[in-house]
Amino acid sequence: MEEKLHNPTLRVVKILELVNNYEDGISFANISKKLSIPKSTLSPILKTLEKTNFLEKTDKGCYIASFKLFQLGLSYSGRLDILSMIRKQMEVVVKEIGEIVQFGILVDDMVLYLEKVNAHDNIEIVSSVGKKLPAINTALGKALLSEYNDDEIREQYKNYEFVSYTEKSIKNVDQLLEHIYRVRQLGFATENQEFTTNTSCIAVPIRENGVIKGAMSATYPVFRKTANKEKEIAKVLLEQKEIIEDIIKIQNLKLDFVDRRKQ
Repeated sequence: MEEKLHNPTLRVVKILELVNNYEDGISFANISKKLSIPKSTLSPILKTLEKTNFLEKTDKGCYIASFKLFQLGLSYSGRLDILSMIRKQMEVVVKEIGEIVQFGILVDDMVLYLEKVNAHDNIEIVSSVGKKLPAINTALGKALLSEYNDDEIREQYKNYEFVSYTEKSIKNVDQLLEHIYRVRQLGFATENQEFTTNTSCIAVPIRENGVIKGAMSATYPVFRKTANKEKEIAKVLLEQKEIIEDIIKIQNLKLDFVDRRKQ
């Protein structure tokens, strides 16, 4: 069943789309006519959009898209450029290790997957672009959580329900902190069949100005898991992580896709 859209919000979207198509502006009357919105309904919407600087009025009283909308567009374009850059380095990792590589960020206590590069010999994994998984059960999540100190982690997980997806799932906050300690010591996180069986994962945090804003991981089947395999994957991930962080610093890029911390 198709989800019903919220009509007042839809009106605002349609107004912004329409105005954006008129470089020299469009009048109040024409907006009302083209979108079939009664003038009494349209008037407070336009006034609000003007007051919040999403629309501007020309000397002739027509409405045009504001610089604020332009800035939002640039911000979105910038995020796409950053993901494009990160994806290129992920492709290098895939080429060198032959395993699936993903990039994600922390949203509250979940990992949000933003990018994925498949390997030639793909394995079936539960994560995918746009999907969220519990941070504590993924290498990506542990790498991201290593940004927090012990007290912050205990506070964030004090009322958390630790679900046992497998027998190897993290069961309490003390066990989680043990994993985080290892991330801080090694510079990378590991996950071994903690959310699903038959797969392992290694992840490295990616920093912007010293602050962890994202993480990159490689996932592989446990039947290919050896000490040398883990070292090889960690080495390649760490090398590409440094390259990504250097590009971020040199080009003054921002990795603030969303606010990671709870308000």
